[in-house]
Amino acid sequence: MRRSHLVAAAAVAAVGASLAGASMAANNSGAVVIKAVDGGKMVPNKYIQDGMHFSPGTVNVQSGGSITFTFADTKQMDPHTLTIVEKSQLPRTVAQANDCTACQTDASPHLKNPKAPPGPANPIAHWIIDKGQRGLDTPGDSVAIQQPGAHRSITVKVSAPPGTTLYFLCAVHPWMQGKIIVH
Repeated sequence: MRRSHLVAAAAVAAVGASLAGASMAANNSGAVVIKAVDGGKMVPNKYIQDGMHFSPGTVNVQSGGSITFTFADTKQMDPHTLTIVEKSQLPRTVAQANDCTACQTDASPHLKNPKAPPGPANPIAHWIIDKGQRGLDTPGDSVAIQQPGAHRSITVKVSAPPGTTLYFLCAVHPWMQGKIIVH
């Protein structure tokens, strides 16, 4: 899912901040909640800093438990994914974020046309991608959210066995990263 709208400076500024936060929240169903949070700043002719991140960046969940992935900001209109990847696939540089292989291969099946960039002409067609068993358990599993509408939040089961750590990123904004520690 190659995105021409990625701003190189934004990735550098946000990679470190996106992994912060070790607490977890629960919604009324008892699911752990991960929010896609918006934010940023700009200094004209100097830089743009994108503050989009997952909050919290690290969550603890029981095997068989659920995670709710939702928007924290009602103004944010970009879609987000929570895509499980190998730890080694997490981008650490601007170049890696702009050429995120996992973003292109693992999350592109979300789109109506997986070979084209996301946008109004190429909307999300598949909200859940299961590569392994049903739920989040293996690299390639991915869920997507987009607002407005019915897909601004999704709850998904964590089917990975206890002792597993699942690393994830947003395939649209690969500096948004985190991990799920399964107990």
